[in-house]
Amino acid sequence: MEIIRESAEHHFLTFVEVMRTDPKGWVGMILGLSRKYNHDAMISDLMTIPAKQAALAAEGDQWVDYFSEKTGILDKPTLYRFADGDVLLVTRILTEQQQDRLFDMHREITDQHKISSCDVLNFGREMMVAQKLADRKMLTQQRSKAYLAMADQNRVSSIAVRRDRRDSALILLVEDDRFTASYTTGILQKDYDLVHSKVGEDAILAYIEHAPDVVFLDIHLPGLNGHETLDAIRKVDPAAYIIMLSVDTVKENIVNASKGGASGFLKKPFSKDRMLAIVQKSPFIKGGKVPFFN
Repeated sequence: MEIIRESAEHHFLTFVEVMRTDPKGWVGMILGLSRKYNHDAMISDLMTIPAKQAALAAEGDQWVDYFSEKTGILDKPTLYRFADGDVLLVTRILTEQQQDRLFDMHREITDQHKISSCDVLNFGREMMVAQKLADRKMLTQQRSKAYLAMADQNRVSSIAVRRDRRDSALILLVEDDRFTASYTTGILQKDYDLVHSKVGEDAILAYIEHAPDVVFLDIHLPGLNGHETLDAIRKVDPAAYIIMLSVDTVKENIVNASKGGASGFLKKPFSKDRMLAIVQKSPFIKGGKVPFFN
C-alpha cells in the first residue's frame, strides 16, 4: 500500500500515464469529501478557511486509515489524499475476489457510513476519465492554495497599500482563450504592466500577489467561473476594479456580474480604443498612475 499526501495531484497525473501504457483492470474509488464545502461556503468567512481545510484533511486521513485496513487482497493499491480533502484509491482488479472486495467496500461506505459522494471509476475502460480527474485535481490544488491566500489577513490587508505605492499601473487579465488573450495582451502590454492568468484559481492568487489596478475577467473559465472568481476577489478587496468579459450578452450574466460587484461588462470582440477607455476609468489610474513608459 502506497499512500501519497505530498503533491498527490502531480503524482496522480504522472501515474495516469503509467496506466495508459497498460490500461487493463485499472479502477479508482474516490470519496468526494470536498463537496461538503462549495465555493460560497468556503469563502463565506475568510478567517474560517484554514479550519475548514484542516477538517477536510483530517477526515481524509481517517479514510486513508480505513482503506489501509480494507485493501489487503487488492493488487498494489495506491491511496491519494488530495489538497482539497478528497481521497482516491487506485488499484488493478485482476480477480473476481478483488472485484468483490472493491464493491463490498463501496457498499460499506455508502450504506453503513452514509457517504453518498463515493464513486467507482473504471479507468481501464475509459482512460479519459482518469485524465479528466487528474486535470481537475490540478485545478483544485490551486484552488486550495487560493483559499489559504485569501485567509492570510496580513497579505490581504496590504493590497490597497501595495497598489497605492506602485508608480506604474498594472493590469490583471484572466482569459483562457488563446486568441483573445493574445489580442488583449497586444493592446495592453505596450502601455501597462500586465499579468495573465488562464483560470480563476490562479487569478485569485495573482490578485493577492500583485494588487492590480484593473482586472479584465472572462466569465467562461475552466474550474472556478468568472462569477465565482469575481466573488472571491471582491471578498478580499471590495474596492477592486473588475471588468467582466464575455462573447455573449446574456442578460443573466450581466445582471449577475453587476450584483457581484463588477465595475463593468465588455463584450467580445472589442476595440483597442474601447478597452483603453475602460482602463482609464479605473479609480486607481484616473488622475493618478500613468503608463509605465512615461
